[in-house]
Formats: sequence, structure tokens, C-alpha cells
Amino acid sequence: MTGKGLGILGGTFDPIHIGHLRIAEAVYERIALEQIIFIPAFVPPHKVGQDYAPAEHRYAMTELAVKPYPHFTVSD
Repeated sequence: MTGKGLGILGGTFDPIHIGHLRIAEAVYERIALEQIIFIPAFVPPHKVGQDYAPAEHRYAMTELAVKPYPHFTVSD
């Protein structure tokens, strides 16, 4: 990093959608960040006791969704 800043966007991403990507892109451009890291929640705290896609599937969906954006990455 060169001091431009790092953004972190966490969520369930079940599924990740264009709204997540547009918000991240707007923040990236507005604040002139160097990178944004998406972090899918392993166990979504607001969905305890509810059905949701397995963590590995949500991670894979997020990886596919951010692939066209070189300044976006995914972390587990």
C-alpha cells in the first residue's frame, strides 16, 4: 500500500449483488482508495437460526463477482 487507503466491506453476500459492487466502487472512487477487500461473514450474526448458503459458496460467489475489478479482492 502506498498510503492511499484500504477499504473493507463485510457482509453475508448471500448472494453478492450489483448493489454491493456499486457501493464499493463509489467509495473506492470518492475516497481514492487503493483497494477494497470484501469479507464474507462466516456465520452471519443477523441470520442465526436462518437458512443461508454455506460460507465456501458465498466466498466463491464473491470471488467471481469481484473478478472484473482489479482493485477489489476477497479475504476469508
